[in-house]
Amino acid sequence: MLPSEPCRRNLNVRRFFGLLLVFLALDLFGGCGKKEWPISPDLVLPGPVKDFRLSQEGESLVLRWSFPTLNQLGQPLTQLEGFRLYRCDVPGTAAAPGCAPEFFLLADIDLAYPKVGQVQGEEAAYRDSNLAPGKCYSYRVAAYGPGGELGAWSRVLSHAWGILPRAPGAPTAKAGDREVQLSWPEVSTLRDGKPMRDFAGYLVYRRTTPGDWQRITPMLLMVPQYQDVAVKNEVEYTYMIRAVRHLGDYFLESLNSPSRTVMAQDLTPPPPPLNLVAVPTSKGVELRWEPSPAPDLAGYRVYRLRAGAASPVRLTRKPVKQPYFVDTQASPGQTYYYSVTAVDDSKRANESQPSEEAAVRY
Repeated sequence: MLPSEPCRRNLNVRRFFGLLLVFLALDLFGGCGKKEWPISPDLVLPGPVKDFRLSQEGESLVLRWSFPTLNQLGQPLTQLEGFRLYRCDVPGTAAAPGCAPEFFLLADIDLAYPKVGQVQGEEAAYRDSNLAPGKCYSYRVAAYGPGGELGAWSRVLSHAWGILPRAPGAPTAKAGDREVQLSWPEVSTLRDGKPMRDFAGYLVYRRTTPGDWQRITPMLLMVPQYQDVAVKNEVEYTYMIRAVRHLGDYFLESLNSPSRTVMAQDLTPPPPPLNLVAVPTSKGVELRWEPSPAPDLAGYRVYRLRAGAASPVRLTRKPVKQPYFVDTQASPGQTYYYSVTAVDDSKRANESQPSEEAAVRY
């Protein structure tokens, strides 16, 4: 006997709820082992950015950071959509504690289409040029994934802002042997012409071509001069100077001075060769001397003076490499006076004083 229509409907309902209970039981007690509690969505959001840093560059404050690689569980971050950079400011030269509630959004950097900031490889940067003197600015940044929800905050970085010092005038540069002497006009005012009462010193920057500016003075200089002894001969170096003022615990650098390019040169000749000996042989006059200890030796030049002549003649068109030479052009019956000089490998080809003469009658 077939069940009536209402009975069939009740049976289907009971079957549906029975299957639902089975599925729930399998989900809770099935073969996947111990059941873990659900993970909070907040924990899979991006962790804090890496290497968050702040620097003054000319008339701007520049923020830079590296992409986070982990989520807040410490697991590899798989989805990253962008960054939001926040800023707050307070009057004075120090960051006020507890200003976090006053942070406002400064920039939203969408990695898919970054309209602001710069993204290069696994790093992002933002240049903040909207700055007012007499304020201290603080920054923090957080990454976000799909949906735009922010991950962990970075640490807070701060910097005071004010009128920049006047840039130093063009430096003078005098090159020597493995050294450069620099000097420049003293700076005593700000860019607006007012006296700089919080002068901190000078910084010297150097670069080779091509290359980026590198600060070469670890400490601030209190006088407008510097001797750079960490240079190589025959290499062009370009220098520029910045004046620096104190702003509370911070420093504010001027714009760049005009640059100056100079090349240090090897001005020191090798020592003269020693113990020159001249001996007549069947091939000519054979010369020998002690090797030069100069580390930059390029070779030797050999000179011959004939008795009665006014000046010696150089016998070697190019420097000879070994402390040995045979004069095959000597004429029998003549008295000759030989000398040898050492030459270095610099562009100037610095030449030593002559050795002591060695006389011989051929």
